[in-house]
Amino acid sequence: MIYHADVSIQYDRDRIFRRLRIEAGTNVHHYAAASFPALAEIAETRLQMVHAYTVQKNFQPVGIPEVDSCAYLVTCLSSCSEEIMSAIGGLLEQGDFLEGYILNDLVNEILFNASDQMNRQIAAAMKTLGCHLTRRFSPGEEELGLEYQAPLLESFRGEQALAHVRLTESYMLYPEKSMLYLFGADGSNPEISVEHDCSKCPNVTCFFRCEGGPAACS
Repeated sequence: MIYHADVSIQYDRDRIFRRLRIEAGTNVHHYAAASFPALAEIAETRLQMVHAYTVQKNFQPVGIPEVDSCAYLVTCLSSCSEEIMSAIGGLLEQGDFLEGYILNDLVNEILFNASDQMNRQIAAAMKTLGCHLTRRFSPGEEELGLEYQAPLLESFRGEQALAHVRLTESYMLYPEKSMLYLFGADGSNPEISVEHDCSKCPNVTCFFRCEGGPAACS
């Protein structure tokens, strides 16, 4: 069964500006601050986020002992619309680079924060079943080959709200601002935090990565 998470749009303008090295008191900061409300409106109206997950009996090993020993496999997908990608590309193509970079980072932050909200909801739901989650695993990282995107995405086949999400020939997700990952869930697992820590994540090319780890995201 496919479940949809109940998430809200969350972002921090000042945190986004810090990541983009937009320093307070500069002309660039004044311009960025004046532009931000319109960019936030674009993000909120065109993003069309989808955050969904499946919970299945774990019957097929994935090659990760931590997950293979669990009773359940939880597959998660977070994605956005193609429309927001066109909006970002359009700004860059017409030379509005600062606006494009801000919108791009804003979308990243909204999506990642919403994914974290979903993870907390999953952890709470599984806890009612007497289970705790493992750490998160994403295809393309150390433990799981990128080709594993295919069977994970197959878990969401038939869900109309996710019909726009697909894989390229090289197993990359489209729209590119999408995340596909999994947890194991079992009653024998210790209860751990599901909050993502970029400083411990091996995927250094991730769109959603906060440079410098948690300190850069706060």
